[in-house]
Amino acid sequence: MRLFPLVIGLPLAACNFAAVESVDSAESNIAAPSSAATELQPGLRPVRIGEGGPGFPACQSRATVTNVEPGATTLTLREAPFAEAKSVVGLGTGIGMYVCTRTLDQRWLGVVVPPLSDPDADCGVRGRIERARGYDGPCTSGWIIANGVRLSGS
Repeated sequence: MRLFPLVIGLPLAACNFAAVESVDSAESNIAAPSSAATELQPGLRPVRIGEGGPGFPACQSRATVTNVEPGATTLTLREAPFAEAKSVVGLGTGIGMYVCTRTLDQRWLGVVVPPLSDPDADCGVRGRIERARGYDGPCTSGWIIANGVRLSGS
């Protein structure tokens, strides 16, 4: 039994945790990152459909734009659930959409927006799908701030 601690301790002893010394960027061949490179930029985050499972429609509810952004005439649909994310399109009051997912904090909704010419279009989200996946259908999709819409049934 005395060998057990020794056997466990040998691999750990092989790890060398040497202190890391700081290197002045003037003496290093690695350039210091610029402030622009260190800023976080949100990227594209596809809207996921089918999160309710195969027994439910790919997007389970609908919503209508009710509150536009202050000083604007539209509510911005974005590529990701962040205010800094790239704008996809502005949606005016009364525009309907399918709600497919939401962020953990419930502040953003992942939605699919039918074309204005056919607001009741299926967009491939009313039917059931086998597994959850990113939306790649024919309609516009993106993320909208939840307090800008009124939810309704499917």
